[in-house]
Amino acid sequence: MGVSSSNDGEETAMAEPWLSTVAKLTEFFSTDQIEASARRTKFVQRAAKITGKLFLALVTLGRWSAPKTSVAQRAAKAAQVAHPVDLTPEALQQRRNERAVALLQDLLPTAFTKLHTGDTVCNEELLAPFARVHIADSTGFWLPDRLKEQFPRARGNGSKAGAKIPLVWEYKSHTFEHLALGPWNVPANKYVDTGVE
Repeated sequence: MGVSSSNDGEETAMAEPWLSTVAKLTEFFSTDQIEASARRTKFVQRAAKITGKLFLALVTLGRWSAPKTSVAQRAAKAAQVAHPVDLTPEALQQRRNERAVALLQDLLPTAFTKLHTGDTVCNEELLAPFARVHIADSTGFWLPDRLKEQFPRARGNGSKAGAKIPLVWEYKSHTFEHLALGPWNVPANKYVDTGVE
């Protein structure tokens, strides 16, 4: 990937880590995988400046995906890829919608599956009597207070809003039974019960 020309040496230096991040994304997911997912989820329905790959890179990787990064800062990074894209903050903001969420949800199980090495952690004979073996876990994080209606957090100090991402992994087949985003105050066992029947 190339860097768009700039007289500002500092800006060019900042672009280099970004470009390597985009390259790493391509190594992890093939461009075809990302764009097929973008079409499947209707994030991309016709030729557009914001491809699935560009959007994924702008919102998920590197320091530019940090929560305090502005939409304008993210949009500006689109001008630093091999084929620069002139992207306004408004255009990027409009694409942050339900279809964008669907795209990310569609790619997440693929990402986890690729991260799984296939190495076993226990004696397979021990698990032979069981048709399925489920491993469940979740992670949580605080959200801005303005989201407390959609994502209420359990009592306590700190933010009044929070979310959890519960995950149920079927160990023997290396597949996901359940992966979702929900309010912090929903007990983890509810997700396990929902995902595993």
